[in-house]
Amino acid sequence: MRHRVIVIAMALGAAVLTAACGPGGGGTGGAPQGGGSGGAGGTVAVTETEWAINLPEAVPSGAVTFSVKNTGAVEHNFVIQETNQRLDGLQPGQTKTLQVTLQPGTYTVVCDVPGHSEAGMRATMTVR
Repeated sequence: MRHRVIVIAMALGAAVLTAACGPGGGGTGGAPQGGGSGGAGGTVAVTETEWAINLPEAVPSGAVTFSVKNTGAVEHNFVIQETNQRLDGLQPGQTKTLQVTLQPGTYTVVCDVPGHSEAGMRATMTVR
C-alpha cells in the first residue's frame, strides 16, 4: 500500500511540473503583448514563474522597456543573452524594469539561476 501511495504522489508531481512548463516547455504562449511596432519601441510585459518565461514572440525594435514580474514562488533572473542586459534577484511577487535598445533580430531570453533555464525558463524573441 505504501509503495502505491509513493507512485501516485510521484505521478501527480510529474503532472504538475509538466503543466507548469506549458506547451513546448519554452513558456512563450499566453503572454501579454507589448506595445508599439516598427522602430517605435515600447513597453513589453513579461512574467516569470516556475519554469517558464512568458513574453511576446515578437517585440518592437528601438528603445524597449521590459516590465518583468516574478509570479512564481522562488527567485528568478531575466537575461537577454545577446545583449548581456539583465535583471537579477527578482523575488516572488516583485516587478522590475529593464530598458534596452534592440536592433531587429532573434534573441534568447533566459533565467540563468542554476537549473532554471534547463527546466524550461528560456524563450526566443524576435525583434522587428
